[in-house]
Amino acid sequence: MKRTITFLLALSLMVSFNGILLADDSSGDLSTPEVIGDVLWVRPLGFMHIALGTTAFVLSLPVTIPLQRTDQAKEFLITYPFYYYFKRPLREM
Repeated sequence: MKRTITFLLALSLMVSFNGILLADDSSGDLSTPEVIGDVLWVRPLGFMHIALGTTAFVLSLPVTIPLQRTDQAKEFLITYPFYYYFKRPLREM
């Protein structure tokens, strides 16, 4: 148990100190740390964000259908996150 906690603490520290990913590098090279962080960290989180948004959309249907706001809820909870995570070019955050 102690090893697991130590490992998780070390992992969280390594992930939280990724300041190099925020550095402004306008060279256009697709192997920069910013792109690697986008591909390995941000885009996979997009799957979780879209899954949670879809779940929230389905759960909100009993409220949004009578109010006729299903299109707005779908755009906010599903469409915008989908375009942000999967349709935008790499390095554009």
